[in-house]
Amino acid sequence: MGILNKLFGKRENAPEKKKEASLNLAFILLSEARLPETEEIVQAFRGFAAPGENLQARVDNSGKGASDQAITLHLNTGEELFVALMPVPVPKGEADDGVQFSLSSFENGWKLPPHCAHLLVAFHAAPDSKPIVRLSRFTSLLAAVTKASPAVGVYWGNAGATHDPEFFKLVASDQDVAQRVMLWSGISIAREKDGRLSLLSLGLKQLELPDLLLVVGKSSEEDAFEVMFNLLAYVAERGEALPEGDTVGRTADERLPIHYVDSPIDSKKKVWRVELP
Repeated sequence: MGILNKLFGKRENAPEKKKEASLNLAFILLSEARLPETEEIVQAFRGFAAPGENLQARVDNSGKGASDQAITLHLNTGEELFVALMPVPVPKGEADDGVQFSLSSFENGWKLPPHCAHLLVAFHAAPDSKPIVRLSRFTSLLAAVTKASPAVGVYWGNAGATHDPEFFKLVASDQDVAQRVMLWSGISIAREKDGRLSLLSLGLKQLELPDLLLVVGKSSEEDAFEVMFNLLAYVAERGEALPEGDTVGRTADERLPIHYVDSPIDSKKKVWRVELP
């Protein structure tokens, strides 16, 4: 089917993110092959939307059978969400492989249940919208479709992760970027040659930003996820990459330098590296 590049267990095979900037795409994995009710999506959206945002929707059925059913939802911003039922599992284990990069699997050991179908969810954002606004709106819309569906997982390929649907809805119910960034980027975990833990973000390209490589000393391993997502939220809200040689820290006094290095999964790309002692 060739929907997205396959996610493998090893870091060097983490997925590419090559979608157009104005299009956000994800897949909701289903325990039964059915399209959610339009009105249920509209109502669910109210629990995730930013103030002033609302949905209108119309059903577009081709009459060729359930596999051709689709829903088009119109945001009052003039943007559009498209939801289509695909009555088959996501092929080649793509969605299953993404579980290992989601915070929901790290925190509670969540495993993806079997799925027999999936929803293709595509958000056509305004071309002049800011990346963080576009991504946050898509998060709210995706959470609403998830809530209205018999969802067992949320496969967000451009984030590099497959999330637990309960985790997804809980995080998306908060408009805080520091929370939502946990959905926007999967995390690849590995060890440096010297044994130190390293965490690599996988989804910052969606914000037109370089990914972060956080290298963690033994004494800081318990703080690794918190520091990682705080730094990701900081640059997401800033809207531009931090300069080479700038510093970040967990406290006002901590000065951790930033250096740009080749990505450990793609030597043609740069990531910003921060080391925790």
